[in-house]
Amino acid sequence: MVVVLIGVLAVVAIPSMASARTSRANGAAQQIGQDLTYARRRAQATGVGSWVVFTPAQSMYSVMAENAGTPGRLNAATITDPATGMPMTVRLSASGFEGVSIQSTTLTNNEVGFDRFGRPVLATGAIMTSNGSVTLSSGATVSIAAQTGLVTVSAP
Repeated sequence: MVVVLIGVLAVVAIPSMASARTSRANGAAQQIGQDLTYARRRAQATGVGSWVVFTPAQSMYSVMAENAGTPGRLNAATITDPATGMPMTVRLSASGFEGVSIQSTTLTNNEVGFDRFGRPVLATGAIMTSNGSVTLSSGATVSIAAQTGLVTVSAP
């Protein structure tokens, strides 16, 4: 009887755990997409460049803003998250996205900036001429369109 009960619980629990893992992965992709969009809109609203810098080895990223007096990526500092009042640095494993990691990016130096028009830029200030993406371990991808900065999320 106990063996049958354990078997039934296992059959119910395994799909549930897989579903939770997929939900976390999709949530992480959505969060990255929202934070990229926030950086883009912030740059447009303030006229000051914004950056999102990824550190794939640590599965984290930061949203940064340039200093209006000394613009450029090198002078950018992590901004404060308006919702939490904390620095806007997200470590996926510590942000409710356990088991999800940043697998890779196609962004130069793993970073993308947005100018005052919302266009994606490189650290040199040049506008991105090819699409960029961030791929998560789940296969979810967050893409940034060259020229426009439009952010899209695709789940596996």
